[in-house]
Amino acid sequence: MRHENDPGDDSAPDHPDDSPKPNRRTAVLGAAALGAAALAPSTLQISTAGAATTAGANGGGGGRIDVHSHANPPRSRQWLIDHGLLPPTGGPPWSQWDLDSTLAMMDETGVAASVLSGVVPSEFLGGLTPALIREMTQIGNEAMAEVVQARPKRFGFFAYLPLGHIDISLEAMAYALDTLKADGVALSSHAAGLSLGDPFFDPVFAELNRRKAVAVTHPFNLAGCGGAPVPEFLVDFLTDTTRAAVKMVLQGTLTRFPDVKLVLPHGGGFFPYMAGRLQLGSYLGAGVDAATAARSVKRFYYDTAMPVSPYATPSLLAAAGADRILYGSDWPAATADGARLNARALDADPALSATNRRRVNRENALRLLPALARRMGA
Repeated sequence: MRHENDPGDDSAPDHPDDSPKPNRRTAVLGAAALGAAALAPSTLQISTAGAATTAGANGGGGGRIDVHSHANPPRSRQWLIDHGLLPPTGGPPWSQWDLDSTLAMMDETGVAASVLSGVVPSEFLGGLTPALIREMTQIGNEAMAEVVQARPKRFGFFAYLPLGHIDISLEAMAYALDTLKADGVALSSHAAGLSLGDPFFDPVFAELNRRKAVAVTHPFNLAGCGGAPVPEFLVDFLTDTTRAAVKMVLQGTLTRFPDVKLVLPHGGGFFPYMAGRLQLGSYLGAGVDAATAARSVKRFYYDTAMPVSPYATPSLLAAAGADRILYGSDWPAATADGARLNARALDADPALSATNRRRVNRENALRLLPALARRMGA
């Protein structure tokens, strides 16, 4: 079956969830750690104080397409509050998403359309029954679909799959792609104590491959790491993404499921810059040859929400190519100032030609997401 996002080219038992089982208090506190938790809620507010970026400033052509945009619409937020996964008031920036401030930030930073996603790490699902996880997944995906249905030219969405539960993930995928018309799916970089690439996830990847679907990934904390003065989102998130990408290479996920279009966030963590180490690892029994390493780096897409500009852009361009890089704001997890920084840094990046800036800002995403392109009339 070909999903509407396919441009024309290019039921398993659940794994025992060995993630920590948070109680109500630890779930609330843990959820607050996702994203820039230490930042005050006021940082979400939009003002004209920061350097505004317009659609014209990012190379023209109709504005950016943002593929890394967190969302937590009211119905989804209320469910998380009711089940102890968020506090009744406040909470981390990503949890305070609202439509008006999102549209204002999009306009300010020259974003024509945002593709929404809302990944819930498996660490916070341990206290929920499978029935509740199924309910949470459906409500969250339906809430994002409603945003898209109301403004189809401004939004798309990637449906969340709770990977620790394969049967629920397959059900959610079918419902989201066939009925809700999601633009793809969103996967945690690890779930149930396993990184992407583990054979446990093969049934999900097989179905994604059959559908030629787009799958964005998102990391979370690594067990035993983090803590002041180095919060998890600064380093551990990037390591989680890197470990997942490397495992997918070593386990042959990329070759066994060649039609899944995978997007790594935050510039791919450290993965694009360590292909040489994969070759070195082959001398020690845990790597791949140089050709496979280079081919694997070019197999993924990468979003800019580290931000990659200006420090990482030259290496990412050399390793992956301009046609594999997508604009990402990380709004609202990175706060308003962070979203502005991502836009401003990319616009001023000396490593990007005008042609490549247009590719990163818009053209690559429209090619990857043809259903969104059709809705936008692009």
